[in-house]
Amino acid sequence: MENLKTIWHQQFDSLKTLKVNKCDKITVVFPSSVQKTYNNLEMLDIKNCASVEEIFELNSNEKGSKEDATNLKEITLSEMPKLKNIWSVDPQGILSVHNLENVDVEYCGSMEYLFPLSVAICCSHLKTLWLQWCGNMKEIVAEQKGSVSANPKFEFNQLNTLNLCDLPKLKAFYAVNHTLTCPSLRTQFVSGCSKLNLYKSSITSIHKKLQNGKLHIAEEVPLFIVEKVCIIY
Repeated sequence: MENLKTIWHQQFDSLKTLKVNKCDKITVVFPSSVQKTYNNLEMLDIKNCASVEEIFELNSNEKGSKEDATNLKEITLSEMPKLKNIWSVDPQGILSVHNLENVDVEYCGSMEYLFPLSVAICCSHLKTLWLQWCGNMKEIVAEQKGSVSANPKFEFNQLNTLNLCDLPKLKAFYAVNHTLTCPSLRTQFVSGCSKLNLYKSSITSIHKKLQNGKLHIAEEVPLFIVEKVCIIY
């Protein structure tokens, strides 16, 4: 479907799974005109679409209305050299994406960050995160200027698998002070991320939970530049 420019119509309101492959004329997968029609979508798989620049185009004028909740659980994006953003703006107040479980992004060379701030703060259900071969990615979470949350806390409570591969410009999880907790992390693979500072300082540490429920500092552990890294096991 090399000449397909749009894929949406009202009949897709109940769609749960969408796979798009080799649609080279599409620039936006979900234009703002269908903003309230994909709330039932659970799985999104977009590959080999050479012109796609955004996945969700959001109308910021909708912020005054009720925030829509989505069922989106899985995002797979691959081989889209022009893709810059998943969401055109931070969806806070427009769209809730609290249900994300699996995110896999590969060969998207124009992306500079993965999540807007409000999405990352609400990713408590995220289980797997794969980022590979995204040459311009600088941070996983975009810095939000003037944010009311000066030191945001990212609680990836269910994240068990993290893969960061060939991200030569990646410097940090988030550009400024923050707290990242990953109590369920079991598999961590980092390769080809030459600018990523794995230690905040010599006191970045792992925490072990004692039987009385208290946390005890045990030893250094390489991870992101964060105010505190907490891996409980």
